[in-house]
Amino acid sequence: MPSSTGAAPMPALIDAFDWATTPLGPKRDWSPALSITYDMMMGMGFAASVMWGPERTLLYNGAYIPLLGQKHPNALGRPLDQVWHEVWDDLRPLTERALAGETVFLEDLPLTMVRNGYSEDTCWVLSYSPVRDGDAIVGILNIAIETTERVRGEQHRQMLVDECGHRVKNTLALVQAVARSTLSGVDRDVLERFDERLNAIAKTQQTLDEKAWNGGDLGEIVREAVGNLVRRPVSISGPSVHLSPRVAQTVALIIHELTTNAFKHGALAKPGGRVSVDWRLDEGELVLTWIEGGGAPAHPPLKTGFGVKLLARGLLGCGGADLRYGVEGFSATFIAPASRLTDS
Repeated sequence: MPSSTGAAPMPALIDAFDWATTPLGPKRDWSPALSITYDMMMGMGFAASVMWGPERTLLYNGAYIPLLGQKHPNALGRPLDQVWHEVWDDLRPLTERALAGETVFLEDLPLTMVRNGYSEDTCWVLSYSPVRDGDAIVGILNIAIETTERVRGEQHRQMLVDECGHRVKNTLALVQAVARSTLSGVDRDVLERFDERLNAIAKTQQTLDEKAWNGGDLGEIVREAVGNLVRRPVSISGPSVHLSPRVAQTVALIIHELTTNAFKHGALAKPGGRVSVDWRLDEGELVLTWIEGGGAPAHPPLKTGFGVKLLARGLLGCGGADLRYGVEGFSATFIAPASRLTDS
């Protein structure tokens, strides 16, 4: 057992330890493989340990001490199954894989440990690498990073996002119900367009909820907005472009409006019509184009409704839209500074 209380630096603790009482034997008699692995572990600036021999006798560096809690310093020189007995059923298969020659890596592994006198749920990034001496595997080099606080933070954040999403959906449903009651006497087409736009917002909200409101990819937003309305293939192409939640919602509404118009009045209203949506990054600007063909000639609307105003405001709500009505059909080009696409 260690002859120190654990307050001394790890090299001093290890030098003072009576290794003759362990399967490793006196430190001066350690094999070159063990000595080299030990030196490597002690030189690491992060939590690392060595499990040596069939008993998996434990050595560890100073950065590993906080991970042990009250198990230090008595964990030094003991078999791993005694040190981590409460999680041995989880760790044993990992060590067996390493002793069979496999390098094992696990991310955010959940383990319920007792290291400070009480049970606690923890999460870990663990790496187990086999250590060879000639043709034989004689030990394991372990690197351990505790990720408990990060995982808890992510779980709490996801809970808040889910709750926010739930409330937004309820609010949208309430708005829809109130609107249907209030607008019961208006033209049915107006009410349908309102419902469609509200549903488009709700679907985008759901997509952003799934991504914890970290924004979304332009291609994914476009494909979802088009796919929700049209079963016919639409040509969609462009590089990966990340959008902030605010911009993603605007883009989804614009694509929804364009798709609805094409489906009801434009190229998608008749067989043989076609639509292509593509975008590119050009000298710091995003250029997104919507081109219809094979349908009826496009004519400017007789009145400027919400849809036309929405398109004219562009991707960022401040212009940058070129709407064209021609013999071949409708087309639109939207230009926005790429640097502002991720603004919150």
